Amino acid sequence: MSYFEIMHCINKHYFGNSMSTTSFRLDDDLQEKLDSTATRLQRSRGWIINNALRQYIEREEQKQRMLEETEEAIADIKAGRIVSGEEVMQWLETWGTSTDTKAPLV
Repeated sequence: MSYFEIMHCINKHYFGNSMSTTSFRLDDDLQEKLDSTATRLQRSRGWIINNALRQYIEREEQKQRMLEETEEAIADIKAGRIVSGEEVMQWLETWGTSTDTKAPLV
């Protein structure tokens, strides 16, 4: 097996898929922090960058999902698809009693 085949297997095992190469510029201070972090963690700069980008993108995707859910909730409110606070309180008062009821529906 060649070096490149071995490296491909290692990358496939640790990263789960093939990897592409991207080039970008870093501020000098960020480059220094990246290098010191890589040394401290005994990881490559590429591993740290991949991990950081993955986390960042996951957070941004979560923010987008939350925004979409909020917009859907606002549309429901505007369309009158709501349960009043009074209905919710009446339902909560039945919890743990013999007259325990189901949650109010829209």
